[in-house]
Amino acid sequence: MEFDSISPAISGVMGGMLATSLVARWSRNLPGGYRGKSRQRLAREHRASIWTANALFFVGLFSGVALYPLGGFANTDWRPLLWGFGLASVLPLLAIAVVSLLSGRRLKEAFVAFALGQGSPVWVTYLPLGAGVVAFGFAVADLAS
Repeated sequence: MEFDSISPAISGVMGGMLATSLVARWSRNLPGGYRGKSRQRLAREHRASIWTANALFFVGLFSGVALYPLGGFANTDWRPLLWGFGLASVLPLLAIAVVSLLSGRRLKEAFVAFALGQGSPVWVTYLPLGAGVVAFGFAVADLAS
C-alpha cells in the first residue's frame, strides 16, 4: 500500500481529531444560557427546529455528493461541491426560521439555541453557514448562466 492511497484517510482522521478537540474546548466556555434561559431549556424548546436543521444539513451535503454520479459531472468539477456546501448551509437556516416562526418561538433565540446545540460559539456556527449562503448564490448564478 502506497502512502498516496492512505493520505486522504490520515488527513481526515487528523481533521476529525482537531475538530473534536476544538469543540470540547469551546463547550467548556459556552454561555450557560440566553436571556435567562438555560442551554437545556433552549434545546428543549427549540428541539424541532434544531433536529430539522441538522437533518437538512445532511440532506444538502449528500445531495451535492450525489450530483457527481447522478448529474454526470467529472470528479474535478467544482459545481456539485458548491451546490452541496450551499444547500447544506441554506437549508438549515431556512429550517430554523420556518419552524420557529410556525411554532411561535423567537427567531433569534432559535438561532442561538441551534448554535449552542452544536457545541460551538454562535460565530463559529454561523461563519461557515454564511460562507455557504454565498456559495449557494454562486451556484444559483452559475445555473442561471
